Amino acid sequence: MITQKPLDYYEHHEKGHGRHSSWYVSVFDVVVNGISRQWKNLRRFIHVHKHTIKKKSESISDRLYMSDLYETSAQFYHEGIRGHWTIENSLHWVKDVIHNEDKNRIKTENGPVNQAIFSSIAINIQRKVAARSVTDNNVNFSVNFKDIFKLIRT
Repeated sequence: MITQKPLDYYEHHEKGHGRHSSWYVSVFDVVVNGISRQWKNLRRFIHVHKHTIKKKSESISDRLYMSDLYETSAQFYHEGIRGHWTIENSLHWVKDVIHNEDKNRIKTENGPVNQAIFSSIAINIQRKVAARSVTDNNVNFSVNFKDIFKLIRT
């Protein structure tokens, strides 16, 4: 574990969806402890300690991130890390779980890229209908195929 004093520290607490989550973010200078010689352009370690309490359970996680940025603000790194997970949860999860992208067996030429593009287009069309979930829209559009074209033309 890192024993030096952090360059910056940030706490963020959140309540919602039946849980209370707390993030504790510390930024460390890797030049001070000499690790930077082993990794090209490495400048910061970011330690994220997350504590979540749900109704009947509690979870604690520690994650270490590396950065080549000179930025020292722990809040800056917290927002970047949370932003990454927002993308992961809102796009990649839908592609993996709803569209079964991980089970795609297309391997030739441009097939994998084309499938990923069509999946993204489908998600964008489905999200234009904000009143329904992506799953509900899959069902609706499979029954009412003409509705897709109405959305594309608008």
